[in-house]
Amino acid sequence: MSTYESDPLRLPELLSASVKVAAEEMEAGRDLPEKLIQELRDSGAFRLLTPRELGGFEAPLETVLKVYEGFGRLDASVAWVVWNTNWGFLAALLGEAGNARIWADGPDPIFANADHPGTAVVTEGGYRLSGTWKRVSGVDRADWLVVVAVVAEDGSPRLTQAGTPDVRLFALSRDQLSLLDTGDVGGMLGSVSNTVVVDDVLVPEELVARFDVPARTQRPLQHGFIPALVFPGCSAVVLGVAQSAVDEIVTLARSRSTFTGDTLAESARAQTTVARSEAALQAARLLLLSAAATVDAAGDDGEPATLDQRAALHAAMCHATEASREVLTAMYELGGAASTDHGNPVERHFRDGMVALQHASHFAPFLEAAGRVRFGFDPGVPLF
Repeated sequence: MSTYESDPLRLPELLSASVKVAAEEMEAGRDLPEKLIQELRDSGAFRLLTPRELGGFEAPLETVLKVYEGFGRLDASVAWVVWNTNWGFLAALLGEAGNARIWADGPDPIFANADHPGTAVVTEGGYRLSGTWKRVSGVDRADWLVVVAVVAEDGSPRLTQAGTPDVRLFALSRDQLSLLDTGDVGGMLGSVSNTVVVDDVLVPEELVARFDVPARTQRPLQHGFIPALVFPGCSAVVLGVAQSAVDEIVTLARSRSTFTGDTLAESARAQTTVARSEAALQAARLLLLSAAATVDAAGDDGEPATLDQRAALHAAMCHATEASREVLTAMYELGGAASTDHGNPVERHFRDGMVALQHASHFAPFLEAAGRVRFGFDPGVPLF
């Protein structure tokens, strides 16, 4: 495989065979095999949002979501790690000194990230950072961890000029982390979602990024809304997983007999359920991509995405969540006893998809926040 694919949309197709070969090893070893990680890295799967001058695609959000969905159709764990690894946009928030450290060895540093805030105290040359972050996907394979932390001063959160807590992103190298093997989850076993502990670690100023100032690089991808480059990725992944569950049921139904002696594929129930499910997924997919395209268009115009546009993106994410959960459940039920067999693709898609749907970005408060915006209220959710 070429070490640089010019079209990111082709990545799932190019890596399909490798992902399928690694499937059982991921389940048994609770990790992505090193060979697959290297293929993902070499192909450019970890540089979708990295600026072009650092060797990245700097692809529009709509394109990136299509890539995540494509990987979701192959394997949820792989898609999840690809999504979590794509933090190359951080380069647009850091200065040249920080970028020189992170990208010193080339265009493909592997990132992990965590959003629950830790605490950072100002010190000479930077900040002393402490915190514990659970379920950090892909952290065992990461070169760098990016975490959210609140800057503290005199024992209390420091406030910005806007009167809000001073929340920043902190990039830590692998040798600054303590890892706890706590990733014993029921699905997406290859995502290696372990716990990270950081105890009073020095993070230099050049590896700290702010949310409340414009990105250093002012191009379309950075204009729209930086957090939007992260949030909807999990929704694209679960849409892909749910579609694969439908595909597997269609294959299973052609050979599975019912009590009448006909195949499951010949039953009106199966036909109606599959048609309804695919229509629901396609509608949810188009809505999510349309909302992402609107954010991209704002960036193309050199404008930040409006609050209404961001609310529409979150609403589309929540809709994708509901559609995917309903489809996964419908396919699991349609598969009957076969869906309970360990190793059956439907069983794995259901298990992986349900775990993915537990991500905080899929929670109901985000839909409520979108509704609040529609009524003219503050969303009440940070970084909405």
